[in-house]
Amino acid sequence: MKRKFRWIDLALLPFGLCVLFLLLLGKLSGLTYKQISVVFNLWLQGAVLMLSGLAPVAAAIYRSAISGSYIWLAVSIPLTAYAVLHVYGFAKMLQHYHLPFNDAFDLCVEDLVRLAAKWRTTYQMVNLIVFVLFFLIIIGVNIYATYYIFSY
Repeated sequence: MKRKFRWIDLALLPFGLCVLFLLLLGKLSGLTYKQISVVFNLWLQGAVLMLSGLAPVAAAIYRSAISGSYIWLAVSIPLTAYAVLHVYGFAKMLQHYHLPFNDAFDLCVEDLVRLAAKWRTTYQMVNLIVFVLFFLIIIGVNIYATYYIFSY
């Protein structure tokens, strides 16, 4: 019997490539797949998101200092709230996915499976949406905001 094509199956290839990348990274660093998944997907990506969230407020404060304009200082106030949100989110994520590695990994998988059921999709698709798509969108917004502030 011929299997019906599902668009959701397209998520399997990029998900497999991400798994392969993490396996290679784990091999190079001497970490297991679970360990490198926690370090890369949670710690490293979380830290990059947090730091990128701080960049726009730092750029606005810098612009205020070099231009002497209070407008950039005023702009930095809501950006500070945005940056605090990034720091708070990273701290909560670290608290939720605490060590040991196996527990953090298993809890993350459980959370992604729960999201997949809620969104009526697969674990692989949710994994790609959270760790690739959302990550790239948030990084892109933060880079654009920082670039806009510096180029204004």
